[in-house]
Amino acid sequence: MAPRWILKLENIEKDFVFHLQQGTRIVVFDRFSHLFFPGRATILTGPSGTGKSTLLRMIYGTYKTGGGHMWARRRGRPVDIAAAEPAMIYTLRRDTIGYVSQFLRVVPRVSALDTVIEPLLARNMELESARKKGRALLERLNIPSNMWHLSATTFSGGEQQRINLARGFIAPFPILLLDEPTASLDLKNRRIVIDLIKEALADNTCVIGVFHDPKDHRDFADHTIDLAHMLNQEVIQP
Repeated sequence: MAPRWILKLENIEKDFVFHLQQGTRIVVFDRFSHLFFPGRATILTGPSGTGKSTLLRMIYGTYKTGGGHMWARRRGRPVDIAAAEPAMIYTLRRDTIGYVSQFLRVVPRVSALDTVIEPLLARNMELESARKKGRALLERLNIPSNMWHLSATTFSGGEQQRINLARGFIAPFPILLLDEPTASLDLKNRRIVIDLIKEALADNTCVIGVFHDPKDHRDFADHTIDLAHMLNQEVIQP
């Protein structure tokens, strides 16, 4: 029996219109389809501008899909992300689709620890249990314990990225999107993140990622999509 997909992209379309540049339209995706499976890692490659981060944001519901369908299985039932109402997008983000972006977005005066454990609290985990799990992950990612009470805005770029990663990995998700997760990290912390990715895959998470350094994903990538070759991008003048 063939494995059951967890995410199905079906003839998706996406373009951007630049109204301040005489309405120039850039077509990024033109009827692009793909299947993604639990426990497998898919790496998106291609030069800047080929749509890697755009695709992740479409799956996460940040960018609207111009056409087609994006089916994600939530508790066994398919949900079309492309047509979902905002309340369903919120629900998918809470328990189905995790996302580690390139930059940490934080609320001022909220501590690093509270930033990390927010996904657990959204699932109604008891506060002290969530904090225990958050402390363990921050310690694993080499964030000094005497700084956990500080706002994440006070940390360096590399430390903020590790806090961002702790938040992304703190709760299990069937689908995990990673946008350049190791770009600001030294070799030691990069290896820790690779180990976290392997553990997520072992727990049957579908990982879809963009990586700055090709060496980062050689240990775990099951499949690579080169968007430079697969996508038919074009610039359309008005």
